[in-house]
Amino acid sequence: MPSAIKLTLLAALMLACSACARFENPIVAENGQRFDDRLAGRWHAEGKEGTVDMEIRRAGEEGLVVMTTTEAGQEPKSEDFRLVTARLERQTFASVTDPAKEGANWVLFRYDVVSPDLLIIYVDKGEAWDDAVKNELLPGKADESGIEGSKTVTASSEQLREFVLGYGSVSFDDQPAVEFRRVPPG
Repeated sequence: MPSAIKLTLLAALMLACSACARFENPIVAENGQRFDDRLAGRWHAEGKEGTVDMEIRRAGEEGLVVMTTTEAGQEPKSEDFRLVTARLERQTFASVTDPAKEGANWVLFRYDVVSPDLLIIYVDKGEAWDDAVKNELLPGKADESGIEGSKTVTASSEQLREFVLGYGSVSFDDQPAVEFRRVPPG
């Protein structure tokens, strides 16, 4: 796990979350990829261990996340992530991956833009996805993370969408993992 990403729950979501499921494909809405323009801009969150600043930009029908983590007493560390968003009925989902790593897995999370200045992130329930693979509701394989019982979901984007539409309420935590505040321009 990259040490630069252990700062907050969002950072853990992005690639290093040991409890989060891994996915070979992003979740995509039925009408294809559409970037959620409400996410564009600069966002900030603070925790006991430091801060996370992210800038989200449109990159065609996808997004680019530039995330900078600053741990107390450490130099800031930045990483870029590829972002795919999807609206499924009344809920919004994001898939992120490391664009620098060939074949890198995706991490999914649910999010709400509660107001123009407040972004709330909800983590996936890794065990729910592992159970879906174990019970053959979704295709998957043993995860290479070394975490016993952990699976990589190999489902297509379409299969993920159908699963979330049917089981979304049990696949993601109800409690927010992190809240970001929009940084005013200027």
